[in-house]
Amino acid sequence: MPPSSLDRPDARRRPRPGCAQDGDRALRSGRLRRAGDRAAPNGGGARMSDAPYRLTDRGDTRLLSVGSREYATRYSERVIRMLIARKGLGRTPPYLSYKETRGAHYLGPFFRYLRAQGLGKLKVLEVGCSFGHMTEYLCDQPEVDTIHAFDTDAAFVEIARAKVDEMRLAKVREVALFTNDQTRRLPYEDGAFDAVLAIGVVEHLPPARRSQVDEYYRVLAPGGHIAILDTPNRWFPLETHSVGLPLVQWLPPGLAHRYARALRPRRFGAVPYADFVADGTGWRNATLAECLPSSGWRGLTDVTEEAGYGWRFFNDTARSSTRRALLPVFAVLCAAARAVGQPPSVCLPYLNMLLLKSVASEPRPWR
Repeated sequence: MPPSSLDRPDARRRPRPGCAQDGDRALRSGRLRRAGDRAAPNGGGARMSDAPYRLTDRGDTRLLSVGSREYATRYSERVIRMLIARKGLGRTPPYLSYKETRGAHYLGPFFRYLRAQGLGKLKVLEVGCSFGHMTEYLCDQPEVDTIHAFDTDAAFVEIARAKVDEMRLAKVREVALFTNDQTRRLPYEDGAFDAVLAIGVVEHLPPARRSQVDEYYRVLAPGGHIAILDTPNRWFPLETHSVGLPLVQWLPPGLAHRYARALRPRRFGAVPYADFVADGTGWRNATLAECLPSSGWRGLTDVTEEAGYGWRFFNDTARSSTRRALLPVFAVLCAAARAVGQPPSVCLPYLNMLLLKSVASEPRPWR
């Protein structure tokens, strides 16, 4: 398995280049990914998106049949058809199990940490809720009291709202549709939430993303936690998120576009420059500094490693032989980062961080 797969829970089941939050946030309009999908055949035969499908109601579950493949799901026919309309048939099946595959993978350590701290009755803000798979997972956690979720994708918000209604997700207070401008000033009071979750989000924000990120910290209550997860690290040499080429995220946009078209012609050969560089594409990735507020570390404690994220998460979730073989190299790099006062996360392909907002005036970096 190539290093770019990095053992993400859905890496083997969806077309590359993978995307952090929803598998298609590479472009909000979907054109960048759709161009790649048209160019790449599925399984060497007819594209899955061209194949007929059938939905069978089996009482508590529905069965999505595509050719000889079958996928069972709890979702209603309405939700499945909405998802197919938004994602295309070829990319729908992995989404049917995202609650289980991505929910436990990314949020399992967070809730184990909360239980160990004796924390509960949390008011949670979910940033970029996609079609609500993490929202479902949050509803199952006894530590969560209420959930406010939002996205800027109208189709995803419609799907998430349908799931809230049909599945009776009683902890969800709202699934809001915001414009990009509205995300720069969220309609919540200072310190309104005990936990803020941004999973595969920051890399998809516009290049001038400071105003959005500052909002995540503004609405976080003192003593609350913010989880910045599944965020591709710009300073890691191999771009593993959208294009899958070394150093592409460091190049000027015009050169990056030509590089992607030359070395990934089936995916990007037909993608216009304007689509490639549009806000939301994600190939530029994100830096650690961009995941922090304007004030930097002041008033924040990094509990990433203590909670099982960062290096611990990268090590504990290693499955592929390539990644296991490279673990000693990453261990040395992370130790070197610690030695110079940097969090180990700066050396890893993806930033998976948990920060505690305190009332201290002095920053408390990683521990």
